[in-house]
Amino acid sequence: MMNRILIFGNSGSGKSWLSREISKQENLSEINLDSIFWMPGGFSQKRSNEEVEIKINELKSLESWVVEGVFGGLVENFITEATEVIFLDFSWEECSENLLYRGSGSSKKLDPEVAEIKYKELLQWASEYWTRKSKSSHSFHNFLYESFKGRKQRITGREEVSSYLLFSNSTTGA
Repeated sequence: MMNRILIFGNSGSGKSWLSREISKQENLSEINLDSIFWMPGGFSQKRSNEEVEIKINELKSLESWVVEGVFGGLVENFITEATEVIFLDFSWEECSENLLYRGSGSSKKLDPEVAEIKYKELLQWASEYWTRKSKSSHSFHNFLYESFKGRKQRITGREEVSSYLLFSNSTTGA
């Protein structure tokens, strides 16, 4: 059975964690949009538009997947192929707490100094989620969610994430 789950929301909302959990539970390929958008080794160098487009077309044709990301322009490429959409619509307080807990991960990057600068930029960028006018904004994510006609879930807190996983686990028999 084809199962294509698309998860989006602000940085720090738990998209990657939820994607990993669902991919394990449902045995789906896990696709992180950061890995499509950024070159390996950190978040300092973007891939070319051509590279991104080729990778998206390759991945979205897979039979089953769980895709997660904040980049609404990339999310938009997968939404027509999705069988389910999950919008992690968390408050800034919860997102910022998660980002601060996670830290910069600078020790894992090729250049820890650059990683720390990029982390501070990420915190600023993520705090502007509700006021941004780009496709990586709350308003565009909300538009995508409201426009989607298939199975969808707006999750606004950790308890709802746990309930979602518990419910989906019980319906698949895993």
